[in-house]
Amino acid sequence: MTRQNFVPSADGTGMVHALIPLWDMCNHTNGQLTTTFSPELDRSECTACRSYSSGDQVFIFYGSRSNADLFVHNGFVFGDNHHDSMRLKLGVSKADPLQAERAKLLSRLGLPTTGEFYLKTGADPVDGRLLAFLRVFSMRQEHLEHWLDSERSSDLVYPDCALETEVETKTWNFLHTRIKLLLSAYPTTMLDDLDQLNKGGMASCRRLAIHMRVSEKKILHGAIDYVEQRLLACGHPSSNN
Repeated sequence: MTRQNFVPSADGTGMVHALIPLWDMCNHTNGQLTTTFSPELDRSECTACRSYSSGDQVFIFYGSRSNADLFVHNGFVFGDNHHDSMRLKLGVSKADPLQAERAKLLSRLGLPTTGEFYLKTGADPVDGRLLAFLRVFSMRQEHLEHWLDSERSSDLVYPDCALETEVETKTWNFLHTRIKLLLSAYPTTMLDDLDQLNKGGMASCRRLAIHMRVSEKKILHGAIDYVEQRLLACGHPSSNN
């Protein structure tokens, strides 16, 4: 997959895939895309993402991909992936008596009633899309009516939105419970996985799969810590510790 790059077609009417085997000689690192196409020279060009000395290994940035994407399409897991994320499938039930109101407010925010959201690695694992969805999902009728009438409904994507404490607490408790359920579905703990990785004699495919599992759990544990801090800020420690 690293060899597949879009370049302009010969007639210039669109983009086509080009195979660039040289890119398979370069491993991935964090950074930014530095590959472009030069129409004047009719060639794809890649500039170094940092300074290199003679004999150094040259790296390129494969793109803003999660470890799940790298695992499936490239066959590896990157230990310090700044763009790592974990997919969450969330939706408003059609049996929800407030489904219509939730759908209307979500539509105003450009969000689906059912879709995929992401927990991310790093200090801010919950992005605006996920946060806004969870808030709308957690509202009672009077809250929905208030935000449907408000000209500031777009503020729901911001962490410090002036929101009712009841809704905010319910939002974070729901996410806390959801993450705990995801963690409980694994047959091993993080410590179990790390212990296995420290042992020798393991098949490379199995080792790679465990690295992938550790990557997911790091995101989930980081998100748990973040959510618990948000609950403390609301004056309500997690109800399911």
